[in-house]
Amino acid sequence: MKRPVIIASFLVVLALAGCGPKEPAQPEAPEKSVAEERRENWFGAKLAADPTIQWRESGLGIQVLKAGDGPLPQRTDKVRINYVGRLLDGTEFDRSPAGKPATFRVQEMVTGLAAGMSTVRAGGKSVFYIPPHLGYGGVRAGKIPPNSSLVFEVELLEVNPKE
Repeated sequence: MKRPVIIASFLVVLALAGCGPKEPAQPEAPEKSVAEERRENWFGAKLAADPTIQWRESGLGIQVLKAGDGPLPQRTDKVRINYVGRLLDGTEFDRSPAGKPATFRVQEMVTGLAAGMSTVRAGGKSVFYIPPHLGYGGVRAGKIPPNSSLVFEVELLEVNPKE
């Protein structure tokens, strides 16, 4: 009589041993914040995760290529710059003429570019990653399709240049 009880107990233990997890649990990937997801949608996963780009809450990305040592421009200042504007796929849509820097009033630039300019000292060079809502939004602008993210490489030569 003891023998069938021992065999039955052994079979129950054997059956329960097979119910456990077969592999150790993999740690779950941390959930992305809303800001991280938006950056990935606007710029792709690679740029969104690039540690050399400083991301603002607005979605603007700033990559400093060379720190300047001159003054920071204010919204009402004029700036003399060399620049290239591109879409994410590398299509160039605008640039300052070779050998002839452009002069703009900061407040007349697209919102994202103006915000980026306020972080660059004269003599500095940066790349700005501008999400659609800080660029041209849902409006087509020349070669720029609606809702496009923009990339501007800008070298700030002078703040309030003498004409």
